[in-house]
Amino acid sequence: MAAEYPVDERTRTEVYTMKHVYRIRLAALVLAATLSFLCAHANAGGPGMTHRLIVRFVNLTDGATPAGVSATLLGRLNGRAGTALTPLHAMSYNARVFALPQRVPEAVAARMAERLAGDPAVAYALPDRVMKPLFVPNDTRYAQQWNLFEDAGGVRLPDAWDVERGGPEIVIAQLDTGILTHADLDPARLAPGYDFISDRKMANDGNGRDANPADPGDWVTAGECGSGEPAEVSSWHGTQVAGVIAAATDNGEGIAGVNHGSRLLMARVLGKCGGYTSDIVDALRWAAGLRVPGVPDNTHPARVINLSLGGEGPCSRLEQDAIDEVNARGTVVVAAAGNGSGDVGDQNPANCRGVITVAATTRSGARAAYTNTGSEVALSAPGGDAADDVLVLSNEGLTVAAADDYLQVAGTSFSTAQVSGIAGLMLSINGDLNPRQVHDLLVQSARAFPDASCNARLCGAGIVDAAAAVQLSVTTPGNPDADADGVKDVNDECPDTPAGVSVDADGCSVLQLNAANSGGGGGGGGGGGCALGRAGGFDPLLPLLLLFSALAPIVSRRPAVR
Repeated sequence: MAAEYPVDERTRTEVYTMKHVYRIRLAALVLAATLSFLCAHANAGGPGMTHRLIVRFVNLTDGATPAGVSATLLGRLNGRAGTALTPLHAMSYNARVFALPQRVPEAVAARMAERLAGDPAVAYALPDRVMKPLFVPNDTRYAQQWNLFEDAGGVRLPDAWDVERGGPEIVIAQLDTGILTHADLDPARLAPGYDFISDRKMANDGNGRDANPADPGDWVTAGECGSGEPAEVSSWHGTQVAGVIAAATDNGEGIAGVNHGSRLLMARVLGKCGGYTSDIVDALRWAAGLRVPGVPDNTHPARVINLSLGGEGPCSRLEQDAIDEVNARGTVVVAAAGNGSGDVGDQNPANCRGVITVAATTRSGARAAYTNTGSEVALSAPGGDAADDVLVLSNEGLTVAAADDYLQVAGTSFSTAQVSGIAGLMLSINGDLNPRQVHDLLVQSARAFPDASCNARLCGAGIVDAAAAVQLSVTTPGNPDADADGVKDVNDECPDTPAGVSVDADGCSVLQLNAANSGGGGGGGGGGGCALGRAGGFDPLLPLLLLFSALAPIVSRRPAVR
């Protein structure tokens, strides 16, 4: 029988105090994270937001009258809402519109409305939602792009576009064969890229590394890439993938891209016969804004990097180190599963940790015959097949570039490009998401495969659903300080501190909520920012934050030993 040890009063008091310290700190952190999220979205004024409520009253005298709402009734409503409501105007059905001090997510407004409906004078209340025109691109070949809009095998982009079409502050990098000018690519959206191919023969442009990421063509003659290797025409692969991500959209010609506003950064790493791992690793780091010896700094760091490339073998330590470092910078890496009909575990960088690996499905949603599969796959996206290809930008030249063209193609490269473009939409609407969160939201929102040809063991969580992923991004508080695992924070002494929360040095107690994009402005109502406790406005949630912030350090002090 185990010996029993006496517990003195001091030990009992400390155990009791520690339990309460933990609970209070946890409550403070949760509250601070919630407020940070609300503030960030209030500043953004994005989709799913409103700053008005509609209240229908039981009696005519309480609602749509010239005199408005009585001071007594308004006071009751303010108490139930937990904030100051400003009566705006009367409307149909004996209802009146009220303004909130600042924009809030519709879910928050709905909870306020539920509380208002508890007043005996109120018949019901609801958020005053903001409606927008439904967006359908006018691109002449959009009807052929089944992969963008069909419910069965497409990525369901139209509903996502009604929420977010891509912000210019987000850069999507592409490591590929380079890029060509094309009438359906907007040069204003191309950030200054770089050619990382160090081998002059492979580069095929007369030199090694330089600041020109243009694609000179990657055609090869028979045997040029090794004995028995066939001759091949130029692929223009970089331009094809670029068009999937960012083709000019709603311009009355050609095709639509997944992302209509974010910028595209080309890092050329593939030439004749492919590309070296050393060049790809340098380009990967540079694209994320990390310094590379002998290469000018990238002044447009990417939040998403598309890797529609790969080779056989395990993920090397060099590749993994680069991906870990890029993830820690807050950059999402999306990689193609490959087209070998085999195990993705043998395909790098798709088998590296910290990448979002994408397999390919067909127009029906079934597994594409060529796609690699395996447990490393996060999800799938339409890559097409011989019956229903994916329409992309291309060029008529067989060796060097000639006239602009469009081409029907298939492959995991194009599945990957669609996921990269969607990740850019998600970050455009919530820039505080970290790479692990983007991965998880894509996986959580993916829709089920329609048949048994794919399952989670082979093809990931499902087929990417752009609309669902973007909506989840609206309602998910981000943590930009977390690295790829979504846990470690820059505040090493307080690893679970939410983004935007400052802590003290020794107690991990919440000291201040640093609202994103404060712009130097005051609190609710007027403009810029959602800073709490600053001059210029009173936030009704401030007392709660201050109470929790004050209690944590006070209770954490040990009681005096008597």
